[in-house]
Amino acid sequence: MNTLGYLERLKRNDQSSQLWWDSSPAVYLPYKQHLLDKYPAAAAYIDALMPDDFSQPRGLCSVTTNPRLVTAVILEKREYWSSRFNLASLTPSELHKQLYNEVIVEGASALQPLWVQSAQVEGWISAQVDPVDVRCTERMTVRGLELHRLAPNVMVKVPGSLEGLVTVEQLVAQGASINITFCFTVAQFQAGIQAIERGMATARSNGIDTAHCKYVITFMIGRFACQPELTLQAAERGLAFSAEELRWAELMIYEQVQALVAAASVPVKTLLSSIKVDVDERGNKHCWHLEKTGHAATCYTLTPDVVEFLIERESHGKPVVPALKPQKPPASTFAKLIRIPYFYEAYFVDSIEPYDFGNHEAFINACNEANSAHRRLTDYCVRLCPVTKPFKRALNALLAAEFGVVA
Repeated sequence: MNTLGYLERLKRNDQSSQLWWDSSPAVYLPYKQHLLDKYPAAAAYIDALMPDDFSQPRGLCSVTTNPRLVTAVILEKREYWSSRFNLASLTPSELHKQLYNEVIVEGASALQPLWVQSAQVEGWISAQVDPVDVRCTERMTVRGLELHRLAPNVMVKVPGSLEGLVTVEQLVAQGASINITFCFTVAQFQAGIQAIERGMATARSNGIDTAHCKYVITFMIGRFACQPELTLQAAERGLAFSAEELRWAELMIYEQVQALVAAASVPVKTLLSSIKVDVDERGNKHCWHLEKTGHAATCYTLTPDVVEFLIERESHGKPVVPALKPQKPPASTFAKLIRIPYFYEAYFVDSIEPYDFGNHEAFINACNEANSAHRRLTDYCVRLCPVTKPFKRALNALLAAEFGVVA
């Protein structure tokens, strides 16, 4: 089998393109073994794409985490993580933070040899500030600095809201590496680049070295066109979009942000996340997010399912190949999309105000998902930790007062 995989083809287009792992490092090796067992004929390709322990300068080379992934890792091995702490001495909020930090530190440690070997080009792990603080610059900045100080190869993941971009500027000014997330519009990319520029300028004036820092802006590409608002606005205009036309909407945003990134005066890259695999009417799997992108420098963070898609296609002798040049939709597709406010506000750089970044439907839904995971981990910590501030009224008194019964 030809082991020239997607990454090698991608790097033929631009050597700085990268593939990242979109899950916790804790599940990386078990998932690799699962793939080796399922696709034995593709063992060489699996080894090339997924080197053990991220120890080789090839294959998946950095990691993105988020509150949902971290929560899932902790709850899957509850004793493994909680046994590290004296629960009697911690409040639920303290335990929440320490559990989260521990997952990040362990992941950063696994990646640090590659980070050193690659001169800080690879081996990064993204750690997200608390999603409940999305509208509070001060709290995001404090938490971002805490995450930054956990390990030298931690990238602080900050939402691309107005408040988040102020946080980005402040963190960059203090030497932090940054991943701006929850981005769905060209305007967010421009504002993110400008925030990084201002932060780097402040860092230089204060004598802070940013040469080792890494900056990416995440376009959650597969979450853009699936929002109900797009479909509703289309229906109100007598329009309907096919699955392919919706994917074209996402790809057009990608081409726009790539043009901004290419023209930026700071070393920032586009990171594509929420990559989706589609199945056509004949049952064939394909992924335009991989197949119609990558002609210029792009980073991709791949979920385990997308990694398996690459390997499955390779095992069938139908490798996934990135684009060789910018892709353009049919003129009729563009003519339909440009009539939809949801689309043109994302497509044009000056169509949405920074205050409304956090009001975008895709942003709200992504943030709600992160908040749900945050609350789930919080509830777990509440159940683990002893009550330090009991109710002022006894339970029986509360039940009697409210319902006329006792426990």
